[in-house]
Amino acid sequence: MRLADKITLITGGGSGIGEACAKTYAREGAAVVIVDRNMEGARRVAGEIQAAGGRAEALEANIGVPEQVEAMIKFALDKFGRLDVLHNNAIYSVMGTRAADIDLKGWQRTMDVSLTAYWYASKVALNTAMLKQGKGVILNTASVSGIAGDYLQCAYNVAKAGVVNMSRVIAIEYARKGIRCNAICPGPILTPGIRGVGRNPDKWLKQVAEGIPMGRLGDPQEVANVALFLASDEASFVTGTTVVVDGGLNAHSGMAYAPGRGPDW
Repeated sequence: MRLADKITLITGGGSGIGEACAKTYAREGAAVVIVDRNMEGARRVAGEIQAAGGRAEALEANIGVPEQVEAMIKFALDKFGRLDVLHNNAIYSVMGTRAADIDLKGWQRTMDVSLTAYWYASKVALNTAMLKQGKGVILNTASVSGIAGDYLQCAYNVAKAGVVNMSRVIAIEYARKGIRCNAICPGPILTPGIRGVGRNPDKWLKQVAEGIPMGRLGDPQEVANVALFLASDEASFVTGTTVVVDGGLNAHSGMAYAPGRGPDW
């Protein structure tokens, strides 16, 4: 097992990418603390892991509140005595408006949950567990939206770009302390969240898929497979990097197909 006896904590673990990662970590031998605002989802995922013979604990927390970030790290340490992998994954963002039309409250909440909470959870994990242990892994779910711009997603783009560069800084600052930090940049992944976007999600998702060279959206498990590698000792010399999981989306310039040359030619 690739994570045998590791202690992991993942935020936003009650659905989507977080759920797939939590189950993958548990399947590979880790104990998993599943943190989510939706306690029903967190309990469901933890229960399914336990039913499969794994170890999991569910915890309700709003990572936009610093005290609750502190409490989730303490919970993991109280339950298991250490923390080997911190996976910052939960998000919130205002979307669907131009940059000048985003209200300040929505902007601030996006930054609080999708960027500041990642930094603060990393800070607490480093100071209370990983530096004392002399080892640890911090994994941050960023996005292809953090390495390029999207229409009507300014706050999300800025937060995810911050996550990408924060991951690099943590990586270089703590590399000689036995701690690795990396970011994953998923492209469009078929999760409950993306299914609820827009008034006609089926039409929109079809359009999104057409813009991806592979011609489809990703599956959460495809992101979890990459997360597993980065969390494991197999990635022992991998730190400060950003792994893109997007079916080739970011590799494309965005230019329209040449006449007579479509994606299937």
